Amino acid sequence: MSGTTTTSMRCEVLQEAVALVEFTNAHDQNPFSRARMRELTRLLTDLDQNPEVGAVVLYGGAGRSFGAGGDFNEVSEFSGGDEVDAWVDDITDLYSTIAGITKPVVGAIDGHAIGVGLQIALCCDLRIGSTAARLVMPEFQVGIACNFGGYMLETVVGRSVMQEMLYTCDEWQADRALRDGLLHEVAAPAALLDAAVKHARRIASYTSAAVQSTRARVNGPYVAGLRRVQEEGKRSHRTAFSAGEAQQRMRRIIGKA
Repeated sequence: MSGTTTTSMRCEVLQEAVALVEFTNAHDQNPFSRARMRELTRLLTDLDQNPEVGAVVLYGGAGRSFGAGGDFNEVSEFSGGDEVDAWVDDITDLYSTIAGITKPVVGAIDGHAIGVGLQIALCCDLRIGSTAARLVMPEFQVGIACNFGGYMLETVVGRSVMQEMLYTCDEWQADRALRDGLLHEVAAPAALLDAAVKHARRIASYTSAAVQSTRARVNGPYVAGLRRVQEEGKRSHRTAFSAGEAQQRMRRIIGKA
């Protein structure tokens, strides 16, 4: 086995060609700053070039959420200018990389998957959740646009679920998420990682040329859609952040208001 640790990610190539990427060195809820998104993008790009890797598992870590969205300490300082474009570019690069690399990706989702965290999960080929998983797309409640979330939800689970998630901002618990296709399987928290790795090992045991060429085909339109949303997202987020209400709401959430 081989492993590497970066600023906020730990990666270990397990037996049977599975790379386990664990989000580390952050708040237990695993928010994603721009630097963290870029770090995960680089790591996945490197894994895609590694012949020892046949599949990847993304995991928030034991007792930690998969991802509680963007880092409000960072995003709450936005003013609606060029920084919004750079942020959207980083988001698009991350999502396009997760969905676009040749190696299949399994998400092991414990705790919260909110906003950016849920969108990362929606780029995975399989999403295995724990019974404690809570999935939320609360962008409207926070005061920001939801171009990516709307596109991804409609593409992955359908228009009706997308509409309900966006306009209610409700929390989907594991059983409801399984029923609506947001999760493919639910396991006890203690068994979550083993279940995700088991799926990844099965995928990695298949003929790599068959799996990787097929993934490029089935995910190609999805990635192209993400790139189309990129420019729409910049305009929508600039408008939302220029209004100023989103920043106020974020500051209240993190106790800075």
